[in-house]
Amino acid sequence: MAENIEVSPTPIQRNSADVAMELFKQHIRIKSTKVDEYGDLYAKYYAIAETLRRKSPSDLEQFLPSNFFAKSRV
Repeated sequence: MAENIEVSPTPIQRNSADVAMELFKQHIRIKSTKVDEYGDLYAKYYAIAETLRRKSPSDLEQFLPSNFFAKSRV
C-alpha cells in the first residue's frame, strides 16, 4: 500500500433543495415571516429552483444586466 494517498477535491454540487434552503434563509433573515408560512415559502423557492434548473442557460440570459458579460470577462 502506498504511504501517501493523494485525493483531488471534488467540486461541491448544489441541488434544488440546497438552493431553496439558501433562498428561504435569506427571505426569513430579511423579512419577518410567520412560522406557519415556512412550509409554503420553502415550497415556492424549491419550485423556482427546479424550474430554473430545467431551463437552458440561454433562456435565462434575459434576466442578466446588459453589461454582465463585459464585466465578467475582465
